[in-house]
Amino acid sequence: MVSKWHDFKVVCNTLSAVIVIGAVVGTVYFYKSATAVQAGTPEIIYEKPDFEHTSNKTFLVNVTQCVDYIYNTTTDVFPVPLDLLLAQAALESGWGTSRFAREGKNLFGMRTYNLTEPHMLPSNKPRKWGVKVYEHECDSVMHYINTLNNGTAFGKYQKLRDEGETDAIKLLHTLESYASDKNYFVKVEKIIKKIRTEYR
Repeated sequence: MVSKWHDFKVVCNTLSAVIVIGAVVGTVYFYKSATAVQAGTPEIIYEKPDFEHTSNKTFLVNVTQCVDYIYNTTTDVFPVPLDLLLAQAALESGWGTSRFAREGKNLFGMRTYNLTEPHMLPSNKPRKWGVKVYEHECDSVMHYINTLNNGTAFGKYQKLRDEGETDAIKLLHTLESYASDKNYFVKVEKIIKKIRTEYR
């Protein structure tokens, strides 16, 4: 009888503790939300966009949402100038209309030499590399940001970034390893200027 009474007391005490903890957590959450609303700054929830776009403008909005999602849900990531990121995404993906963008969710033409991982092959001729396939376009954006910030081929970019340079066009001209087209810089720079004048 004593044992049953002891067990009953333990259960009651445990339930009381759970209720108290729940009440405290709920109160803190309510207080934070109410305080944010009173301050005019309700809590922002960052999510990956659905990437349904019907124009160049909505494509840029989707990519920007990916950037916001990454910067606000990831730690230890160096921001890449948004104009540079958007312009390269636009050029490399044909403003989100290329086969690699539509089927592989790859916005930057990122390659892989490991043909055992998900990839797509270029249609022109067989190669020893493929174009990476991602689960979501934001994964492609994250890979691009990590590549520029940490890739061994982009030391010039990283040096200029560390010196405090933030101008997209100046940083663009350090990306020789990204440019397979001799007119690459001219094309990206043209899109940067287009973004600044037409989409801002």
